[in-house]
Amino acid sequence: MSIIKRQTILGTIYSYIGVVVGTLTMALIVPNFFSVEEYGLINILSRYMMVLVVAASLGYNNAGTRFFKYFRDPARNHKGYLFNGLCVLGVGLLLTALFLFFFKDRIVKTNSGDNRLFVNYYYLLLPLIISTGVFNLFDNYAKGLYDTVMGTFLSQLLQRALVLVCVIVHIAGLIDFRTFMYWWVAAMSAPMLFMILHSMRLGSFSLRPDGFLWNSPIKEEFFRFAGFSVLTGVSSMVITALDTMMVYRILGLGMSGVYNFCLLFGSVMTMSYNANVKASTPIVMDAIQKKENWRIEGIFKKSGTTQLMFGTVLLVLVWVSVDGLFSLVKPEYLLGKTALIIIGISKLYDLSCGVNSLILAYSRYYKYDSFLVLSFIGILYVLNHYLIPPYGLEGAAYATLIATIYYNTARNILIWKFFRIHPYSWGQVKIVGIGAALLVLGMLLPELKGSVLLSLLSISYRSVILILCFAGLFYVTNISQEVSEVMEKAVKMGRAFLRL
Repeated sequence: MSIIKRQTILGTIYSYIGVVVGTLTMALIVPNFFSVEEYGLINILSRYMMVLVVAASLGYNNAGTRFFKYFRDPARNHKGYLFNGLCVLGVGLLLTALFLFFFKDRIVKTNSGDNRLFVNYYYLLLPLIISTGVFNLFDNYAKGLYDTVMGTFLSQLLQRALVLVCVIVHIAGLIDFRTFMYWWVAAMSAPMLFMILHSMRLGSFSLRPDGFLWNSPIKEEFFRFAGFSVLTGVSSMVITALDTMMVYRILGLGMSGVYNFCLLFGSVMTMSYNANVKASTPIVMDAIQKKENWRIEGIFKKSGTTQLMFGTVLLVLVWVSVDGLFSLVKPEYLLGKTALIIIGISKLYDLSCGVNSLILAYSRYYKYDSFLVLSFIGILYVLNHYLIPPYGLEGAAYATLIATIYYNTARNILIWKFFRIHPYSWGQVKIVGIGAALLVLGMLLPELKGSVLLSLLSISYRSVILILCFAGLFYVTNISQEVSEVMEKAVKMGRAFLRL
């Protein structure tokens, strides 16, 4: 087995196990044992950290990924890549700290007055941003040296497992909430230390300065790309966090906690997209360089079809059992039931557009993508501003749906203009038709109510029936040859197991 294939498999395993651990923690345990305000605090800190850590990098990581081949030189300790990165990050962190200090009152302000917890723990953002920024730099360095597994393990699995431990210790009454928050920050920061130690073991490790970047002919292109990538990166993070921030600003910390609970479902739906992006990035980059649009189109269509298949299955499963799922958590979260479905529909359209983000971002038209992201943020802000006050959480979800349709449609139009390719196919029409039919079937299946056990049984039996129906219809219609082949292998393995 090749190193790349082995690392891809391990990275995927770690990611999926991490998703299970993270979902168990944030979708079942925390909502039942923490208040909605405490849940909202954890999420609002995480959202601001995501945005500000990208800003603090000043685009160095993204530019480093694209230009690392020029730094890769064991004889010269990779030409000061880490030293330069730490210097740039240091400047970015200083600017971020000043921003947090001077804009604290505006950031913690909420119309509902529900901000006591956020005010008390506001400056925990600093260690979160510093540790994540340093981790990202060293993880990027390791990836440049063809080691992609350790960073995935630390950020996707170990970190989430440590957070789960902290949650369990707090629930057991061994620590109060204040102590838990410090433990949580320590758990979130732990991957940084392990990543530094791992990087030191990769060989040719050095933090010594080297003038390569400043005297290199790639200097101008490096920093130009860094400038646009920090704009795109921050904008992308703002896109994922803006609705949460505005729900907090308008409705308060508790409602932001409820809304983030709904967003967890959207995160699970994007698992297929994340897997596709990891597998497709090197192929798309190579095809773009060679101007092989037919290869890009093949990936574009296949990714759109497979992502829509998995997204449709998840959305239908959740939709038909949404009452049972919400019965497993505190009643306060029922306010987000409709918002969850709307978020799911927006993610479904996003998934149907395949890996359109890769095609623009790694082509010579990446500047168009940066400006498109900015327009998306503007539209999302305006929609949230006008829809949240009258419609609450549903308003935030509708804003996300409308903005997502605009963003992906505009991006696909640009790709058609520049490459003459699109992600759509008749197979996607069939998937939507199958999904709609099985949604109706699922609604007709009797629901068991009265206790947690009955709710779990209801969710389980409905899910099994619908999954079998989806699998059978997808196989018969042969919408995706790749998925059909996987099903055939699964059937053969099942038959072989039964013969034992």
